[in-house]
Amino acid sequence: MNLEEQAFAQEFIRLATDGDARGWHERNGGNLSYRLTAAEIEACVDCFHNTAPWNAIRTAVPVLGGAFFLLTGSGKCMRNVRFAPAENTGIIEINAAGNAYRLVWGLTDGKPTSELPTHLAVHALKCTGGKEGNRVIYHAHPAHLIALTFILPLDDALFTRELWEMDIENPIVFPEGIGIVPWVIPGSEAAAAATLEKMRSYRVVVWAHHGTFVCGDTFGDTFGLMDVLEKSAQICGEIIAMGGKRQTVTEKNLRDLADMYDLKLNEAALSANSELEIGIKLCYTVHK
Repeated sequence: MNLEEQAFAQEFIRLATDGDARGWHERNGGNLSYRLTAAEIEACVDCFHNTAPWNAIRTAVPVLGGAFFLLTGSGKCMRNVRFAPAENTGIIEINAAGNAYRLVWGLTDGKPTSELPTHLAVHALKCTGGKEGNRVIYHAHPAHLIALTFILPLDDALFTRELWEMDIENPIVFPEGIGIVPWVIPGSEAAAAATLEKMRSYRVVVWAHHGTFVCGDTFGDTFGLMDVLEKSAQICGEIIAMGGKRQTVTEKNLRDLADMYDLKLNEAALSANSELEIGIKLCYTVHK
């Protein structure tokens, strides 16, 4: 079996294809990475080569020593992943010390995504302590979420509360809330550090005026999380364009939901409603 035919590779390709179909990956926008399991590494080892040079990792990630990642390439387009996986994606191996990587498959004329430092930093955080979840990390440019970063206050609790209200099932999907990072240079160490700090509490980080960075246990979970966020942002934008809310989901409504489904909701977001309502009214008045 070719590596591209492995189940994890097919799921990777599907996510890239579905994200592109949603319009989240103009040109070469966005990137995706997946941490292989031991069984997947063993199944693919005959497809790997060990001739590529080792490249230094700016910030070492010892906890990832010996890990393998399937990821998209720098300057590559998500729309092309399904047509030429080996040209647009690759697998890297992290050395035992976690301070260098080398390409062992794919990316025949390229290199890993420029957001590699951020991906590795978050992967290291999410697998600390032997955790096996959050193997998928996905960055996309969903238009409605990006638009909201020009309108809503760049505050974790306020942003979370607004998106929770857009569909009453949303608190079930991301009960911990979402983190907001003010504008930062893409691919920079500052971006990696800011994202890592937010990822200690969340699975979703929105980069203001840029895009969204999410992680999940499976490809389906990760794509679904991004999809829910973007649809909610679209609803929010339409409400603002219509002049704001006449009625809304109350704190009591959310607490009743939490009791029903045994959710531990972000307390700061639960009490953020009054400030957010004022903020939306002010935004709408300014842009009227």
